[in-house]
Amino acid sequence: MELRQLEYFLAIIEGGSLSKAATVVGIAQPALSRRMRQLEEELNVQLFYRHGRGIRLTSEGKQLQSVVAPIIRDLEQVRSELRESSVVPTGKISFGVPPSISAAIGAEIVAKFSRRFPHVKVHLVDGLSGFINEWLTAGRIDMAVINHARRSPYMRMDYLMSVDLFLFGPRDDIDAISPNSDVFPTSDLTKLPLLLVGRHHGLRRELDGAMRKLGLELNVKAEVDALVALKNLVRGGHGFTVLPHGLILPEVGNRDFGFRRLVEPGLRQDFMIAFSLQTQTTRAMRELAKLVRTEVSLALNDGRLVGHVEQRTTASIGDCAERLQAALSGVL
Repeated sequence: MELRQLEYFLAIIEGGSLSKAATVVGIAQPALSRRMRQLEEELNVQLFYRHGRGIRLTSEGKQLQSVVAPIIRDLEQVRSELRESSVVPTGKISFGVPPSISAAIGAEIVAKFSRRFPHVKVHLVDGLSGFINEWLTAGRIDMAVINHARRSPYMRMDYLMSVDLFLFGPRDDIDAISPNSDVFPTSDLTKLPLLLVGRHHGLRRELDGAMRKLGLELNVKAEVDALVALKNLVRGGHGFTVLPHGLILPEVGNRDFGFRRLVEPGLRQDFMIAFSLQTQTTRAMRELAKLVRTEVSLALNDGRLVGHVEQRTTASIGDCAERLQAALSGVL
């Protein structure tokens, strides 16, 4: 089995037919068909159903695709990084971030990146995770920080950090329901009138998932996808909401608001750095991702963000080779 065979395999899936894939990879269709037969014989499985309109994956083909596709993408990423290592970053980057991240480190990211890489123009876009996911999937932005619940085959995602979620409401009401404490039981959210973002946002998915595990149902009075309006409704005493600490930070010290960290179970959001697969991941984008990680670490240390960073490995050529061998052993 050769790496090139696996790249041909993915090209056929993407093209939907042998003829289209042959044009993309630059070999004759009979030669491509022969390489796929050899792969099927080596694995002793049928990977495709072939019909007049093209091809369709078998269940074994889908299994092979699921383990091979992310590894091939990582190998391409490593190749690209090595090729561009000596090139001065230039161009434009459109970068989407949720309001909690923008409030805590957005200005620092733009200022520091612009100083280090003056030939790159950064366009920072602020939006809730559901909207950012749609922009990234459509190719309207190049990269973003999004909630891990927004996974999509149209983007590559790498873990960034985990942040805690808080109950947020009028100070007097918060003090009344949770006196002499800085935490609030997640299960007790069912006793409160809530104003929450819509179900297509990552934070809401996390909250709804936690409630399903507890066998409980929230009392959602309204869904509000506008942050300023949401805070104004809370200030007016219309209900409570759940927010990450980064969105609460501007209100710390404001006598109108109070907050409590959710516990038993503790709720958090896992955030990822995501790259659109509709555009090439450039060195400038990778440098921006490195800076984001640095600023996240600083913000977690000084309290601008409340959460933590888990230690997770990043891909190298050796890592990709080991993962590919292990994955294929499962298929074989």
